[in-house]
Amino acid sequence: MGLIYSNIPELEGSNTEIVLSNLTGLESDIETIIEKRLAHLSELADAILRDGDDPDIVKSILLSIISEGKADSGNIIEENRPAADAVFSRISLVERLILFKEMLRSGVINKKNISRYIFPDSDIAVSEDAAERIAYLKNSYNDIAYIQFSSLFSSPRAAYFASVSDVCESVYNGSCEYCILPVETSSNGKLLSFYEMILKYNFKITAVYDLHGEEGYTRYALIGKRSALNNPSIRSKARNRYFEFIMTETDTVSLEDLLCAANFCSLKLCRIDTLNTHTPAKASGAYVCPVFRADGSDIQTFLMFLGIDCPDYIPVGLYMQI
Repeated sequence: MGLIYSNIPELEGSNTEIVLSNLTGLESDIETIIEKRLAHLSELADAILRDGDDPDIVKSILLSIISEGKADSGNIIEENRPAADAVFSRISLVERLILFKEMLRSGVINKKNISRYIFPDSDIAVSEDAAERIAYLKNSYNDIAYIQFSSLFSSPRAAYFASVSDVCESVYNGSCEYCILPVETSSNGKLLSFYEMILKYNFKITAVYDLHGEEGYTRYALIGKRSALNNPSIRSKARNRYFEFIMTETDTVSLEDLLCAANFCSLKLCRIDTLNTHTPAKASGAYVCPVFRADGSDIQTFLMFLGIDCPDYIPVGLYMQI
């Protein structure tokens, strides 16, 4: 990508020609420096998780991310937060992202383990009676949503209940694998009461479907204990995939850093909603809920970034739109 001006007669023998020549040389130097810096980051990525008698604090933090227990992982990160901040403050956000990306690329950290940390639901057992059983309130609109969602499964079955609480309880107690809830309308935006149910039961959105009518649309969500990421039996007929989560506006990561990391990982911001809600982990207050388009993105590097820079965030789902 060097600057080439050697074939411009008007510049030959002039001071301008010398300046341009020097700029071309400096640009080559910059490329070399960047390559060397990336090489050092690659060495650092390898060294962080290399076995040794005296593992450093970064190794402990990253090891906590690939452990199966999220609670213990969170404790390790929080207990060592000052040391972690001191380490990561020495490299820029972009360099940190490059470091995470290289660790994943080289296999130093297993991508499946990162997914298991973010969505620790891969080992949730589903009984044969509950498998592909979908709970919802019986009405014509939910029936339409059920028909759409049922196409994701080979042997879907409907289960009708009298209340939203009963619908959610059926999934929570294991008698159904999924349930259907309305989560958004074109006139009211996100439906807070239903989002609170998702957070209360620690459910994940697996798929969404927009039912359009004369007055706009209603978005229905297929919700369960397991994310689509950890359920290979779901047939993918997705047009688009999205990643949605909730974080406080006072978390250690700024919104600017979050958007920078998302851009680096090729996630496209769709919207950012503000929710006044009460989550199981925190007191009531204002939360931001970003929604990113995840098609073709480096989602694993972004998940690793969130796990370290924003450990208190709550994943809502990595879901498909049908």
